[in-house]
Amino acid sequence: MLKRVPVLHPQKSGSRETKGEKIFNVCNVVIMLAICVVILLPLFNVISVSLSADRYVAAAQVSFWPKGLNFKAYETVFEAQKLLRSFFNTVLVTACSCLCSLVMTSLAAYPLAFGKFYGKRIYSLMILLTMWFSGGMIPTYMVINKLGLIDSLASLIIVPLVMAYHVVVLRAFFTSIPASLIESARIDGANDFTILLRVVIPLSKAALATIGLWIIVGRWNEFMNPILYLKDYRKYTMQIVLRDIVLASSASQYDINMESAALGEQIRNATIVVTMLPVVVIYPFLQKYFVKGVMLGAVKG
Repeated sequence: MLKRVPVLHPQKSGSRETKGEKIFNVCNVVIMLAICVVILLPLFNVISVSLSADRYVAAAQVSFWPKGLNFKAYETVFEAQKLLRSFFNTVLVTACSCLCSLVMTSLAAYPLAFGKFYGKRIYSLMILLTMWFSGGMIPTYMVINKLGLIDSLASLIIVPLVMAYHVVVLRAFFTSIPASLIESARIDGANDFTILLRVVIPLSKAALATIGLWIIVGRWNEFMNPILYLKDYRKYTMQIVLRDIVLASSASQYDINMESAALGEQIRNATIVVTMLPVVVIYPFLQKYFVKGVMLGAVKG
């Protein structure tokens, strides 16, 4: 007689989640959702108020969805020439600061990663010390004053030109590049600048995009340096203008007419939206480089 052979069904690969892992995952999802709610609800309220009609804003009936769709606040903001000038100043400072900072950071990180010179560890230690012990606000102001850069947009580019943390991150990424590529380039007769431009920089796009995003966000949202070094309101950046408009103390000097309390509230919220919009637009294009740069800079081998 033929014996019936039991059919063995293949088990799914991978171990099943334990009870503790399930609880952790649920708690993780709940916490992340709570953080999203805390962050997004005020943002939705700001956008809704800026797009709502005056009567609904005055009656405090706007929460998280605009009522009586109205673009009057945005028309007022974009018709204010002085406000647009501050927007241009911010774009100019952010773009120049990002470009100059990436160049100087790359030039500082390259010799620390591949250079062979006496005192290399001492220089690295000195750069690390500046992360905790900087010159301070008053000495920096005195240097900028001696250079004659007070009330100049150049001061907003020079002061944060090279950040120690950016140098450390970029150096860590550079050291993950195989040394054989650098040696091969040297054998072919390439000098350090050629190696940096044609070998290291193309392989470091993710790290540079990450640091560039940090610089853009930092310079765009910078408030202390502009208010410290700028005196002429025509050179103000968006953050100072936003402060004045939100406080409603100096809105008239930016050609903004607060006809009513409701319209004033709409204009304040519209200005906030216009201020944060460029960073929100740029981030999705750099997100993949941001994640890749952070992960690759921390792993070697």
